[in-house]
Amino acid sequence: MQILSKLGFKKVGEWKKQENNLYFEIGDFKKENKVVFAFVVNSFVKFIASTDDVLEFALNCFVSPKEFEAEESQVRELILKSLDNTSVEIFALKNTKFLGFRTRYKQQDIVKLIKEFNAEWNEENVVDRMKKIVQKDRIAVKKDLEEKEKIEEAIEKNPELKEVLKPEKPKREYQSYIFILGKSYFDRGFFNLKTAYSSLVGEDKEEIQIVVGDKENIQGRVSRTANSSGTPRIIGNKPLKLWFERNSEVNGEIKITFINKKRIRLEAIPKK
Repeated sequence: MQILSKLGFKKVGEWKKQENNLYFEIGDFKKENKVVFAFVVNSFVKFIASTDDVLEFALNCFVSPKEFEAEESQVRELILKSLDNTSVEIFALKNTKFLGFRTRYKQQDIVKLIKEFNAEWNEENVVDRMKKIVQKDRIAVKKDLEEKEKIEEAIEKNPELKEVLKPEKPKREYQSYIFILGKSYFDRGFFNLKTAYSSLVGEDKEEIQIVVGDKENIQGRVSRTANSSGTPRIIGNKPLKLWFERNSEVNGEIKITFINKKRIRLEAIPKK
């Protein structure tokens, strides 16, 4: 990997598997902490993350992910699947410079690397979903324009209708996006936020209200330590799991709207 090498990364090992058991073999950096690491398949960067722990510990999170480590669980399955056909290499970079006094890559820099390499195993990277979402947004805009044209035509024919059909004062718009309900999310009642929306929720361990209906709310919490990549996680546990089961399915689409730092809304997008 020429680009990784230019950035200072070096190959330190490989992923291996025996039956369905995953393990790794690494030499350098094994006991180093403050490391940026990448998984590479056929010269393509598939995953990038950083860790303050020693590299060996960070990699073990992919070998035996804990129940709340959804991203690690998903990446583990992708590594195992790739190993059926090819090798998965591990590259690493010590994340300090100037005699160790300054961090080389901050979290926002890692996010940029994920986008630049199109690292598809990182959850932030939803390039493959964007076309579908953009198309839905275009359809919604077109529908609004058609409704507006109908109102204007009606008023033109009968000016007395102006007061009746006068548009209501526009409601406040909140930031939102659509995410895919992965199996880990569905089974365990949580989901990770895109990094770009990290600032729209509270700090680590703070409570957050998840609005899922006109009169139904779920009390959740924010975790900023669950993912090795630093992606915020919203945890709703069993109540959120049950709502997912009633309203959606694995790989279904969920719209999240950020009302404030302590309140979000979830809506299941029906299949067409």
